[in-house]
Amino acid sequence: MILVNIDSLSLSELKNIAQEEGINIDDLTRDEIISELRDKYADESDTDSAIGEDSNLRYLSGITDYREINEYVAALPGVEQLPESYPDTEIHLMLKSSSWAYCYWQLSQMDSDRIANASGSLFLAVSIIRSGAEELYDIPVSLSDDEWNIGIPYGDGSASVSLVSEIEGEREVLSSSKPVTLIDSYWLNHREEMKESDSLYRLYMSLLTTREGQIVDNPVVQDIAALFREEDADL
Repeated sequence: MILVNIDSLSLSELKNIAQEEGINIDDLTRDEIISELRDKYADESDTDSAIGEDSNLRYLSGITDYREINEYVAALPGVEQLPESYPDTEIHLMLKSSSWAYCYWQLSQMDSDRIANASGSLFLAVSIIRSGAEELYDIPVSLSDDEWNIGIPYGDGSASVSLVSEIEGEREVLSSSKPVTLIDSYWLNHREEMKESDSLYRLYMSLLTTREGQIVDNPVVQDIAALFREEDADL
């Protein structure tokens, strides 16, 4: 259900809705049109206990329940149909934790057709910059892909990713993300807090272990576990 206040609709929208419902709007004021619409949908929704007594909710339930909503909304004044895709190729990178980032992109139809027609390939070019040195590696993706999880190192530095096509050996950067700043793991530097709380330790580690109890391929967790083992061995 779409929660919209009927009183906030413009007069043009109200007239359009009323005409769609077969209400004669000749000589009706804005308030009278609103009253007619409320009465109509109140009558049609009285048996629906989920709607309650709010006439605005009954009105909007009527629109969504009794009509193809996409077709209806498109007919409202000033409403434009959104395209299925946009003309620009873009890529974005979001830092999700100290050890991985989420990458998502959109490939324009023109770029997609050009690569497909030339039997080209598409990949993500990941750049990691730390201590003035740059590490580069590629991740092959398909033309139908639009998101990827990327492992990143923790600590100082930055990461960015580019969407790159390769056609007949020629590489072309289609779009590049803004760089994100790498961060340290809080628990790597405050592991004593975790060690003093068994429940916290179990919660954090359980999220990053397999059913067999093996630590997943996560450098932060592996380093924390290694430090715990070293400290225990020294006791």
